[in-house]
Amino acid sequence: MSTEQIRTRARTIHHLGAEQIADCPTAISELWKNAYDAYAKSVALHVFDGVPCVAAIVDDGHGMSRREFVDGWLTVGADTKADDRVSVPIEDRNGLPERPRQGQKGIGRLAVGYLGPTLVVITKRAGHSFVLSMIDWRLFANPYIVLDDIKLPVAEFDRKDEIKDVLAKCFDDLVDNVWPRSGGGDAGRPT
Repeated sequence: MSTEQIRTRARTIHHLGAEQIADCPTAISELWKNAYDAYAKSVALHVFDGVPCVAAIVDDGHGMSRREFVDGWLTVGADTKADDRVSVPIEDRNGLPERPRQGQKGIGRLAVGYLGPTLVVITKRAGHSFVLSMIDWRLFANPYIVLDDIKLPVAEFDRKDEIKDVLAKCFDDLVDNVWPRSGGGDAGRPT
């Protein structure tokens, strides 16, 4: 006799996110809920209609530290929203009265995959460094890999002028999922 574990294919994220979202407005409303739950006073959608087309959702909510991002945002099934009775600390409310929670199942973060193939998250909690992560949702459409096979870059930085260098490093780390860097084997690797 032996014991086995349930394994989760990376495609599960695609099923739970992009495939469950009916349309673009629904996906955006999920992100609006996240901003509301972060006690944002304002949230905006900016669309840059170029090649490639880029959309940015910006809010002034309380943000996340690296630990909160990894343990909450990057952890599907995290208990960060499981208990509606837990109130948000007053220092995280941005001077606003307590709000009823809108997001409940963590689908908002997965809904982003419906909007486009890549995501850059930049967040900052007061008293902490900026946190930047890059996700290519196409990795999660692959039916042959398990979740543990995908490595997502998460970086911290302190000054806004560091974004360009941090983005470049995160891009390289993300590409490693499909085209690993190795001694001299980078020929033809995207840049």
